[in-house]
Amino acid sequence: MRQRRDFERPEGVKSARLIVIAAEGRDTENIYFESMKASLCASGVHVEVLHRDDNESSPANVLAQIKGFMEIYNIEEDDQLWVVVDRDRWTTKMLSSVARDCMKNDNLYFCVSNPCFELWLLLHLEDVLSYDAEKMAELAANKKDSKRGNTWLKSRLKILMGHYHESDYDALALLPTINHAIDRAEQLDLRPVDRWPQSVGTRVYLLARSIMDIRNS
Repeated sequence: MRQRRDFERPEGVKSARLIVIAAEGRDTENIYFESMKASLCASGVHVEVLHRDDNESSPANVLAQIKGFMEIYNIEEDDQLWVVVDRDRWTTKMLSSVARDCMKNDNLYFCVSNPCFELWLLLHLEDVLSYDAEKMAELAANKKDSKRGNTWLKSRLKILMGHYHESDYDALALLPTINHAIDRAEQLDLRPVDRWPQSVGTRVYLLARSIMDIRNS
């Protein structure tokens, strides 16, 4: 077995808590979390966003990416490794398998957005709890428009932001309202004991709090 080595933490912050993020999307999540890392990361926290070049985005592959990191580096008690995936196109069986693996390790966190990560971005801009039943159903289904090729959420973000593409958007413009997103996501999380949101919701608010070191909110 290869000997693990210590991860290089920020100079002068020996006790920095390491937060490692592996996400399903190649671009959307990474753009957002790199922006958080640059502007909202607490002084005692170091964020490492794992990137990949392939399209192997299943929950099992995202977990494998995190485990690959754990095989290389020593993980300290307070460190957190986050598996960030969408609910929309994966089966319950696939999600359950990864959830069980995460529950076996105190450092692993399973972070699901239902239907997908764009919901978290949308919560920076508007409160979906104000939607009527029809509009909420459209969000939950998140169907792709056959003419424009965008899902419902991507189209909504494009309207609200002026420009939105999963690999090209202004994440920094969203961050001033991150506290609204956190509060709105928490209100959507009706059953936090569930392994992932069973209806419209996202657990990214928990990861955002951790990055900002908001522990007693």
